[in-house]
Amino acid sequence: MPRQTKKEQDFIAAARKRFEAAASDEKALREEALTDLKYVAGDQWDPKIKQDRERAGRPALVFPRCHTFVQQVANEARQNKPQIKFAPDDDSADEDTAEVCEGLARWIQYSSDAQIAYETSVEYSAGGSFGYYRFLTEENDDGEQDLKIVPVLDPFAVYGILVPSCFGREPKFGFVIEDIPKDEFKDLYPKSAITLDAGFDDGGIKSGWIGTDTVRVAEYWYCEQKDVEGKRKPQTVVHFCKMTWAEELPDSRTTWMGYCIPIIPVLGKQMIINGRPLLFSVVRPQRGAQQMINYSKTRIAETLSTAPISPYIVAAGQIKQGDKKWDTMNTNVYPYLEYNLIDLQGKPAPPPQRQTFEPPIQAYSAFVAQEIDDMKATTGIFDASLGQKSNETSGQAIVRRQQQSNMTTMHYMDNLERAFKKGGLIMEDLFPKLYDTERMIRILGEDEAPKVVKINAPYDANGQTKHHKVGGEGAGKYRAIVTMGRAFSTKRQESFDMMSQVLQGNPQLMPMIGDIMFRNSDMAGADQLAERFKKMLPPNLQDQDQSDPETQLHQAQGQLQQLTQAHQALNAYAQKLEQEKQGKVIETQGRVQIEQFKAQKEYELKALQITAQRDIAEITTKAQDLRERMKLDASLDEALHVSAHEVGMQAHQQAHERDMAEKQAAIASEAAAQDHSQTLEAQQQAAASAEGNEQ
Repeated sequence: MPRQTKKEQDFIAAARKRFEAAASDEKALREEALTDLKYVAGDQWDPKIKQDRERAGRPALVFPRCHTFVQQVANEARQNKPQIKFAPDDDSADEDTAEVCEGLARWIQYSSDAQIAYETSVEYSAGGSFGYYRFLTEENDDGEQDLKIVPVLDPFAVYGILVPSCFGREPKFGFVIEDIPKDEFKDLYPKSAITLDAGFDDGGIKSGWIGTDTVRVAEYWYCEQKDVEGKRKPQTVVHFCKMTWAEELPDSRTTWMGYCIPIIPVLGKQMIINGRPLLFSVVRPQRGAQQMINYSKTRIAETLSTAPISPYIVAAGQIKQGDKKWDTMNTNVYPYLEYNLIDLQGKPAPPPQRQTFEPPIQAYSAFVAQEIDDMKATTGIFDASLGQKSNETSGQAIVRRQQQSNMTTMHYMDNLERAFKKGGLIMEDLFPKLYDTERMIRILGEDEAPKVVKINAPYDANGQTKHHKVGGEGAGKYRAIVTMGRAFSTKRQESFDMMSQVLQGNPQLMPMIGDIMFRNSDMAGADQLAERFKKMLPPNLQDQDQSDPETQLHQAQGQLQQLTQAHQALNAYAQKLEQEKQGKVIETQGRVQIEQFKAQKEYELKALQITAQRDIAEITTKAQDLRERMKLDASLDEALHVSAHEVGMQAHQQAHERDMAEKQAAIASEAAAQDHSQTLEAQQQAAASAEGNEQ
């Protein structure tokens, strides 16, 4: 073996000591968890009792029921997915970048098949009292590091994480072990001291690190406290390497970016008694009842198999000689059996009678039923939750019983949610460190639609400049908020079912909500139907892209149509006013006002029409040269000016003509009045003269 330095020897010795301490602290927890998992897997007899029974030729049957209760808890967790949201946490953060972080978290879970990691951990938690999932980084095709969520398929391979987590502390070290075949080990680590020595260390053999055909390799995670400039408290630095019993494997040491060891425990029910942590699974309180079920049913089978066949009681000489039917009646079926009516002494004999024996099967069966109820009572999971028919008949009663069962196992969901929150904190810590350069990343929207965005550099999006600063200098802080809820696909199905029920009672709502309904459907052609229904919506209900030229064209046409309708309404109103005017002067004044009002509105309508035409021409001629567009604008402006001048002159001329007509009417009226006055005066004078003559 190559000679190691004193520092290397001390490092390996300290690591071995930590591993032995962790194994000792977790021994009791591991033994109980292993027994629980054996019950889930169907290995439910004590090994010594089973061996004695098999040696004596007696059965040791198994009738497993524990796995049903474990799956009930695990499947409840499957329906509830972690919902990781990010919120801005300082002035440099913004909502758009927070949404990008949310989408990145969804993509990491999707691309990693994180649901496998979550489901594996909660199954071990419910069945054995603890499980794990972990984070790792992986290099992509562009040479950049991506975050991954990885399942821990064997929770018994992890050491050093469990006990500190039970006390709510961050682990200071941890191990993930793997036993590798010796030939494979030599290929993977040709520079290892074990490979070069062609022999294996005696200490490693005694400790179990080196087996007959395998070598144990451990991932060794350990934390150090270091002073960092600008920080008041020492910061945790996480290191990683691979090791065997004898050495640290070459070229394996590295530093993890995060603040903690990225191995997340998912615990079952936990308690601290006398300073020692205790963990419980769903199976733990069921083990006694399951043993009694196995023993009782095995006893039933054993009793039936060993019970003697009831013999017939006959008198001597009552069976006819040479009649072999009586000898084979227990194996063959005969329609009748003959016997002698008298015995050997010639006396009448009664018919042969069978001596009946009834084994206590009914009592054993009643005992088994009682133990099955005990298994349900220990977990609080009854027939309604297990999908079996029970005493509940109404739907509401069944739902309440299911909710009652969920309440009794909710602590498993709470512990899973705590594990999800720890995962969210790890993402919150790693995103600005791992994604700190300009790059394109994939994200998933809340509707699980994929999209590619640029981060850490500005880019143009439909005429708007966006800059998602996730990491690097100047990046804002974002807080991860983790909740549990049903998967998006489940929500979509529930939405589709709810809207289908609403439409059954209100079919007239179909044109208004049809696009949303079919967007939540998984049927073939649902997207096409959703688009068609969306196009049928009124303009005020359509979510339109304002930068789309077609949208702008529709809006301009809509404005022109509204202005035309307004003009028609004004004309009707003007006609009504004209009819209500009485008298020539009042009528003349009213007409002048109406004409002025109409001229003003015609001017405004003309201006809006020209503006709308200019907008339409601008949208439809975007490919034209800038100079041509300027000429078009100039000609349109000139036309607007000329039109406005003409309309104004017409209005002024009409007003002048009406004013002159009014003045002429007044003059004519005044002349008529003077003529009348003069006529009256002449008549008075004539009358006065005639009166004088008579006198």
